[in-house]
Amino acid sequence: MIESGYTVLRLLSFLHVAVVSVAVILAFSLMAYMFTYNFRSPVARRFAWLLFCVMIPYASEVALMRVDTPESAERWLRFEWLGIAFLPAAYYAFSLSVLQTTNYRIHRRQGVAVAIFAVSILSAASALFGSQLVGDVRFAPPISYLTAGPYFGLFALFFALSATLAMQNVWKAKARCLTESSRKRMSYLLWGFVAPGLGVFPYLIALSRESVEHASGLVLLTAIIGNLIVIAMIVLMSYTVVYFGVLTPDRVVRYRLLRFFMRGPVVAILVILSVQTLPTVERILGLPRDMVLFSVITGVIIASQLALSISKVLVDRLVYREDHDEVAWLRELDRRLLTTSDLRQFLENNLSALCELLRVPSGFVAAIVGPDLVLEAVVGPDNTRNRVTGATDWGETLSRLLKEGQPLHPRSHAGFWLWPLLETSDGGDSRRVLGILGVNARTETPLLSLDEMKILAKMVERITSVLADRRLQQNVFVALRQIIPEIERIQQWRGVIPYSSQESDREPTAALLDPSPIHSPEFEDWVKDALSHYWGGPKLTLSPLVQLRVVKSALARANGEPTRALRLVLGSAIERLKPEGKPNLSAPEWLLYNILEMRFIQGRKVREIADRLAMSESDLYRKQRVAIGQVARVLSEMEQINGSSTTTTNAVPMVDGAERES
Repeated sequence: MIESGYTVLRLLSFLHVAVVSVAVILAFSLMAYMFTYNFRSPVARRFAWLLFCVMIPYASEVALMRVDTPESAERWLRFEWLGIAFLPAAYYAFSLSVLQTTNYRIHRRQGVAVAIFAVSILSAASALFGSQLVGDVRFAPPISYLTAGPYFGLFALFFALSATLAMQNVWKAKARCLTESSRKRMSYLLWGFVAPGLGVFPYLIALSRESVEHASGLVLLTAIIGNLIVIAMIVLMSYTVVYFGVLTPDRVVRYRLLRFFMRGPVVAILVILSVQTLPTVERILGLPRDMVLFSVITGVIIASQLALSISKVLVDRLVYREDHDEVAWLRELDRRLLTTSDLRQFLENNLSALCELLRVPSGFVAAIVGPDLVLEAVVGPDNTRNRVTGATDWGETLSRLLKEGQPLHPRSHAGFWLWPLLETSDGGDSRRVLGILGVNARTETPLLSLDEMKILAKMVERITSVLADRRLQQNVFVALRQIIPEIERIQQWRGVIPYSSQESDREPTAALLDPSPIHSPEFEDWVKDALSHYWGGPKLTLSPLVQLRVVKSALARANGEPTRALRLVLGSAIERLKPEGKPNLSAPEWLLYNILEMRFIQGRKVREIADRLAMSESDLYRKQRVAIGQVARVLSEMEQINGSSTTTTNAVPMVDGAERES
């Protein structure tokens, strides 16, 4: 009977360690996820703090199951109080962040948060170094705990009061929600809100030594069930928090969170549970621990990755549901789009095959891009590229090829046999020239056998097709560059929930409802990129700053060219930073303007500017960042002034959707 009870106790101890280990892994994983994907959100940052306070006591519990002296147990039990003492402050700070997302003024509640934080600091210091909250250790493996100090009752009251106030804040946030989806998420948050407190609070302090020793099995069983409930509730809270401050669609958030769980915490949990079962496996197999350890860990990791790959389609259907077909098309597009490297590799492979067929050493493919012929792929000796680029009159030769009207009959030029690459239109009446194919000429007069002509026709068709597809895909890329700023703005609008209350502030939502790029967190980076290509380049041409109202207002002065208008506005912003008086390279007030003028307007090199301004290159880079920040500030002021002056003049009549379509 005694042996049976001992076996049950060992089993419960094993299960308790396993469940607590799972809790530690989940808390750490979710905290890392919040810092990686939701760091800009105050709600996510404070939830990560809450998870950290949960992780410390659970990690200490895992360590307590392995210690064998009362002194070591006391150190871990007191360390555990770092999480317990700061949990009320984390609770309340998190609830304030949630309430603030509804545009509720929290100024008076911030004083309460400071007071709770101060009490948490005192409680942590007392638990670590004093005896007011907790006393001596009671070491009775598998259960060890500290005795209650004279002020433990006051701390328990403070803990409960802080959690209640935090719960009221979340409840008020739910009451202010206007949409069904936001109310549902707040409900999930409320259901899981009590989990950290339930899992962390030290209940054993209130029990006597005799009751714990006689009911250790019941205590462990209760802890196991309670911790499983806490784990489920924390996961539910996390599922709600990941949507705060995220501008990506909900389907992306769900999919990213699920894949993170399956690739991270789930695999880690399986590995930990496998390692904890190793002693039993060692005894059964009679093998050394290292061999079993390596085999088990390798098998679990590889098997889990295979399971993830096999279940990917099922996961997609569960996550995307009605959007599954559209998402499948997006992924198919990602797989089929040709990058520049893909195109070059495809063309080189076909050129090599063609050169092998014709028994010639070199060849090339050039594509028509605007008025120019661009060399896309070259095979052969090192001097082949120079031979092609060194020749002239390619345009005239291509024109003669088109006039002859025999696409598969080559023409000799510059030591190459040439074929035009023509795309047939949908109607079949006209052809568009996409480029030119050339191989090293075997003879002055082109001579090809019938077999060579048949294979050549297929290769020319294949190369023409890939160039046509590449041109279409380039149009897709150009369209994406133009619409991505608008898509980002739409995602920002998705995150704005209007709350009608006299207590709400307009400022938090005004920045999102205002379509100006100045409210983007990347605004200063865009300014830096545009200045770096001030006299031309993709960072200026494709800059989201062309959407500024002040830039659109300058279009008339720029002959309708957005790039030129942006350059004018940037130049005007820099001029506004120019001090009064004569230019001076040594005066401090001229430093930022001189850096902007020489670096971006004149295009001088960093070393030359540093020498002229008598400073190191590292100092110049620091001052340059400050100068760019000043340009961003001036642009923001110009945009706001322009917006206020055009608010009443940009009204347009309302048109019915059906009428507009007609």
